[in-house]
Amino acid sequence: MRPTWRSAPDLVVRLVLVVAGLGLWTLHAGSWGLGGRSPVLNYDTSQYALAARELAFHARLATTFALPIELVRHATPPWPLAVVQPGLMVAEALLFRVIPAAPDRLTLVLPFACYILLAITLATAAGRLIAAQAPSLDPARARLAALTIGLCLLLDPEAQHFAVGGFTELPFALGLATACAVLLGEHGAARRPLLFGILLGATGSFRASGLWLAPLLALAAAAIAPGRRVRVAALSLAGYALVLTPWWLYKWRVFGTPGWDLSSLIVWEGVQGRTWFSIFHLPEMPALPHGMEALGLISTKIARRLPGLVLALASGPRVLWTGALVLWLVAIRPPRALTVVVIVLLIANALGLLAAAATIPWIRFLFPTRVLLEAAGVMSLWGLISSAPESLIGPRLKPALAVAVAALAIGWGVNQTLSGNQEALATSRQRGVPSDSTLRAIAARVNEQAPAGETVMSNLGPTLAWAAARPVVHLAQTPADLAACRSRLPFRYVIVAFRDAGSAWPGWQDVLDRPEEAVKHPEWNVAHERHWQEPDGFKVVWLELGPLEPNLAAVVP
Repeated sequence: MRPTWRSAPDLVVRLVLVVAGLGLWTLHAGSWGLGGRSPVLNYDTSQYALAARELAFHARLATTFALPIELVRHATPPWPLAVVQPGLMVAEALLFRVIPAAPDRLTLVLPFACYILLAITLATAAGRLIAAQAPSLDPARARLAALTIGLCLLLDPEAQHFAVGGFTELPFALGLATACAVLLGEHGAARRPLLFGILLGATGSFRASGLWLAPLLALAAAAIAPGRRVRVAALSLAGYALVLTPWWLYKWRVFGTPGWDLSSLIVWEGVQGRTWFSIFHLPEMPALPHGMEALGLISTKIARRLPGLVLALASGPRVLWTGALVLWLVAIRPPRALTVVVIVLLIANALGLLAAAATIPWIRFLFPTRVLLEAAGVMSLWGLISSAPESLIGPRLKPALAVAVAALAIGWGVNQTLSGNQEALATSRQRGVPSDSTLRAIAARVNEQAPAGETVMSNLGPTLAWAAARPVVHLAQTPADLAACRSRLPFRYVIVAFRDAGSAWPGWQDVLDRPEEAVKHPEWNVAHERHWQEPDGFKVVWLELGPLEPNLAAVVP
């Protein structure tokens, strides 16, 4: 009897994945010191939590954190949403409304659920593919193969990392996996293309990369459809647009263009000496190249960074999985739906590589498509072994090789998990964000000594905005840039917190090293200074700025 994924043995597979996922999540959270050495909310995740809190409790699309560059368009808080995507924000806002207590912990609910569901989705899809492509295979072996695919996802250290924070990667990856599973279904997306498009829209609401992946998946749906392919593609894209049109209209109304996203400027990081800090931590829009000059500079950046990303993506057995997938696609000639989905995964990963090379060369940006490609690679290697001629691989050797592939995949995952937990433990002890207790202590002091609702500037940025429940502007690039920021927003207090002067931003190292001399720089306009050291070793410098100079006060809106 073939697996139905509703029988008791199939439910056991799901239960094993749930228990394994919970255990691995707990181990990684413990290594990371979640809620202790490491706050639940970090720089990225706290931005979504802030926007969700504003939506949940003030019914507005806004945030209480801004980068200095944002003061150019909107000087006063609350600020419009220039960075976050709507999917995670809306999901967290709903959780905040339902369970108002301990909202920072609630940001872990959706990523953890997606972590488990993604493993189950991959295992279920693998089981169904095996049943369709190898109907003579023993059901027990098919279930073990499906379990292996699910466990590989759970053992991925990046998946564990994203599951212990309010990140968008896991919801986005779950949406992509679901879309691929729909395409592989009996009727694909042809029967309900509008619903398929809505799925793409919901997925794309978590990451901007959905903007180029949605058309690719819509074309895949049309390619698989038995007829009326133009209708399938059009309705799929219509469903995608139906979900995201309100968000685009908001962007258009607030920023003047539906595609505005401040994070898109990161494409200029590393170009002509620009850095993330020089782009975002000055209250001015950077002067950027245009036309062919811009194209040439970005192309050079991609060419410089792409080889390193490819090598990182080919580490361990990953190159084996990808190579097996390509060979399987050429040698086996699978059914149309399977061929189309594999091609989509290969193209999606190629696009992800180009996007990462054009922005910041972090392999984490490839996670949503990478994990799907690796699962497909393991499956394809099993397929190659199964279909190999007996003159090449005897019937007794095939099961042993299949087990060896599973052992390699699981062994690699275990090794990566152990390395990831060790890295998390070391990083959590040296990272540039204070412990949870220190962050609360700094927030309490700010709220005691600064008037309620008054904006402060701090390198703690969105994490302080969350903990203190007040507007925060991220720290200017250097103390000399404070006046330019104050010409747009008249704040008085600057809180600088780093582990030590060596870990401070270059322009602020002297302030951390010799804080008492800050008042000796008239161009900084520091009226008072105080500093202290927190129990976890973080040094905090509090600067109270003097009154705005007349020429600056005149331009403050």
